Amino acid sequence: MILGLETIYSSIPVVATLITLVVASFYDLRTREIKEIIWIPALIVSAIFTYFVTKPSMLVFIFSIIPAALVFILMLLGLIGGADFLAMLLIGISTPLLNVLPIPLLTLLYSALIPSALVIYNLLINTVKYLKEYRKLECTNTSKWLLLLLGRPTKVRDFMRSKFMYPLTIFRCRPKKCEVICRSSFDINEDFKDHVNQVSAYLSSGYLSEDDYVWVTPALPHILFITIGYLLALITPGQLIYNAFNSVLSFLR
Repeated sequence: MILGLETIYSSIPVVATLITLVVASFYDLRTREIKEIIWIPALIVSAIFTYFVTKPSMLVFIFSIIPAALVFILMLLGLIGGADFLAMLLIGISTPLLNVLPIPLLTLLYSALIPSALVIYNLLINTVKYLKEYRKLECTNTSKWLLLLLGRPTKVRDFMRSKFMYPLTIFRCRPKKCEVICRSSFDINEDFKDHVNQVSAYLSSGYLSEDDYVWVTPALPHILFITIGYLLALITPGQLIYNAFNSVLSFLR
């Protein structure tokens, strides 16, 4: 079966996007840092083939860009990196397709499944295994309960050997006293090595011991999750999404 030119042209941005996402996922897993230049070729190719060849309607374009706009807001808040925004922008430009839900929106929903599963895992393991450590913890602010969902405790000795782990409990030590500041997230611009060095200094000074606990959360490879979400969005039948919507609506009635 010979593919038509329109099908081939519409496939070029998708292929360029997939290749770029795979390459970016490799760097995300390895260093959690992705150079902006990686996204430029696919963005140019997608813009040319999508908007000068397939020419989506303005309504489809708006729906396709909304997920990127949401991620952009999170980026401005320092909750995620610029690569996540560029990935969603690329998907919005390259695949402005409506499959009951826009492909970019479906991608964003799928990509959130793994972090959501991690929250459930944290809650289970913290309430079953680390509830005693949680109760002993004294914070100087009121966000302690979020630790049950967003982090887990690890001993100082293990934290010293960790990679891409960020503390949700920050120690502030002075003579004869250490206070603990609890937080629910970390700034994407932080370097986890700075925290490791700080804890190492307190350990050397005797303020902390290797058996003390630090509550940590990992810097997740979100580009990998977006890549998986994009693949799932591309292969999910529209009828399946439609049936899922009908089932939810029927349940709510």
